[in-house]
Amino acid sequence: MEPTRKELIWAAVVLVSIPVLFEAGLRISGIQFEPQLYEPNRERGWALRAGAHGVVSGEARQAVQINSHGFRDRERSFEKPEGTVRIAILGNSWTEALQVPLEKTYPAVVEEELGESGCFTDKKVEVLNFGVAGYSTAQELLALRQEVWKYSPDFVLLAFYPARDIANNVRALNNAASPEQSPYFVFRDGHLVEDDAFRELPALQGRQVELQKLRYRIYGNSRVLQAISTLQRGARLRIATAEAKERAESFGVENLEYGIYAPPPSSSMQEAWQVTEGQLELMRDEVRSHGAEFRVIVLATRPQVIPDLAKRAELMTKLGVKDLSYADERIQDFGAREKIPVIPLSPALGAYAGEHGVYLNGFNNRNWGAGHWNETGHRVAGEAIAAELCHDVNMRSEAGSP
Repeated sequence: MEPTRKELIWAAVVLVSIPVLFEAGLRISGIQFEPQLYEPNRERGWALRAGAHGVVSGEARQAVQINSHGFRDRERSFEKPEGTVRIAILGNSWTEALQVPLEKTYPAVVEEELGESGCFTDKKVEVLNFGVAGYSTAQELLALRQEVWKYSPDFVLLAFYPARDIANNVRALNNAASPEQSPYFVFRDGHLVEDDAFRELPALQGRQVELQKLRYRIYGNSRVLQAISTLQRGARLRIATAEAKERAESFGVENLEYGIYAPPPSSSMQEAWQVTEGQLELMRDEVRSHGAEFRVIVLATRPQVIPDLAKRAELMTKLGVKDLSYADERIQDFGAREKIPVIPLSPALGAYAGEHGVYLNGFNNRNWGAGHWNETGHRVAGEAIAAELCHDVNMRSEAGSP
């Protein structure tokens, strides 16, 4: 028997009421979901959403606010204030640092330390944070060209995390959540050029990008839609993690991040090193052409800061290496040849962790030693970077260099 008109109306009312009731229930209960912090970007694959905000709870529960220009930093003017030295830091999730308060991130610590040190005589120091999670060196180079120069920095620091950045510079090894949505640089006829094939993806076409942005704005006002989005992101992350594990196993290693502590064992990793070094040269030349100074900051990896020295030694034995410094030393040697100043952080951070017996990564008993830097890690890293920059400035001042 066909339903009556009255029954159809009641069915429609029930269907409409269900999401409304769920929405009301979620709001009354105070349940919050992860904010959508990222959006598609046709130039770099993805970027932070200007003005996005909310509470993240991946490794640590933390309130996050993205500024109006689309970076996790306080508001900055494009025009550099008079009497100011500006330092721009490019990096990935270690620099974006969603796990700690903004004022505790290492770029903020560098700004505070340099401001108090007086290294830049009678000048204010601003340290601008351009870190975006998942970014490769290619994306950081593109961000430099497309965004950073708007702020007229005097220094550009590339925060380089070798355990991820080297592999992420080639498609075959990229561990990003969306490796197909990343730009790459490849060698063609002996020249390193951008491979922009990712821009042909349907999700990065103009109309689709705008629709996605509209969708995120709508999601920001609906707890039900936020819940659905959170489930979808969780599923994508699980798939990406499984794919990363498969890639590592295909190259005969437990974890692709362990591939940096010895000479590259595969042709893909050799290519990754060559592309990485080529990109560092491109970035050096780009910075010089704008009259700024370039530095590469080699961030300390998790194994390098294990506080228990016996466990560090145990890992080295497992990996068949005498130390954990292959990537650091190779980048330093490359920098010396190509006149790129390199500041490795592993000596300072490794010594601090060992001496004080503290974890610089992780936030509680469930994840000590895992994940990203905690507040202590950021503080020690920021102090080390500021000390190196200050030492460099003082040395040049004593030598009479500009």
